[in-house]
Amino acid sequence: MIRDGSVFEDDHLPATIVGRNSHMNEVTDALAPIEKGQRAENCFLFGPSGAGKTTVAKAAVRELRQEILDVPHAYVNCWRDYTRNAVLDRLSRDLVGAAVPRSASTSTLLDRVHRNFNGPGVVILDEVDQLRETELLYDLHEFRGLSWIGIANDEVDLLADLDERVRSRVSVGYRVTFDRYGEDTIAEIVRRRARAGLGPGAASDEVCEAIARLADGDARMGITTLRAAARKASSEGLSNIPKRLVEDSISEAEREIARKTYSKLTDHQRVVVDVLQEDGPLIQRELHERYSERHDDPVSLRYFRDAHLAKLEHYELVETESKSGKKFYRLSQPTKVSSMI
Repeated sequence: MIRDGSVFEDDHLPATIVGRNSHMNEVTDALAPIEKGQRAENCFLFGPSGAGKTTVAKAAVRELRQEILDVPHAYVNCWRDYTRNAVLDRLSRDLVGAAVPRSASTSTLLDRVHRNFNGPGVVILDEVDQLRETELLYDLHEFRGLSWIGIANDEVDLLADLDERVRSRVSVGYRVTFDRYGEDTIAEIVRRRARAGLGPGAASDEVCEAIARLADGDARMGITTLRAAARKASSEGLSNIPKRLVEDSISEAEREIARKTYSKLTDHQRVVVDVLQEDGPLIQRELHERYSERHDDPVSLRYFRDAHLAKLEHYELVETESKSGKKFYRLSQPTKVSSMI
């Protein structure tokens, strides 16, 4: 039934962006100065997971490159490349095409990008709130002509630990806020992915609408559910998806997304999940103590709370409950480690 599995991948960029015209306009407006050889405005996209932030950012850069074919650009996933050196290494390779040894120092990487960057250009910093060393944003500001599109869940969380020098650079620029998709928009997104990736008539409007109702405004959940339902239907020898498979498919999609999320966690966050799997629920201080015992380079309690716990909660890997006036952390039910590994 699945003719083109690539349209269901997280990094697939559709030809047409559904339900985000105003957001696209704001981001393309921010990038517009590049077309005149000038530095663009920095731009931050805030909103929940599955709301289309990364899709809009990539689509805006794609649109820019249709006007300027050789505009320098790069994409960095800060969940994977979360240190200053890792991001600078990525920019050295992808933004200016200058490979350096993996052991290169920060000063070497900065110098390499400075000497080779011929702006104006743009870098997408996805999951920018995962950066361990936020002075990187100051570094980027010093690259003449370089602007960034920063993608994060919440502005308050992003700005919480920035020093004044960095905050002064971040405080200006565009802010584009994303809400969850409406049910009709999710249904249309699912419908288009079905047409692009499945056989003719494989997913009826009724099935797409049922998926949209259960996806709760999360496009990634809707698309993953569609793929899970197509697999189930194929295993039964069917040429189309019956509505009865949708509910089981949403549960499978939740587990699949949880596994992918777990695979992206930093070593710090994985230790938190492992501690909660074995010893949870725990209050925050106890959780930090157990984590500190297990990790070779533990972070402070404040950073632990604002960065790691906040991120794990946002991605619904961890949830809280109140008992006897205390706040306890525990793993979310669909994300037990046994189902993620």
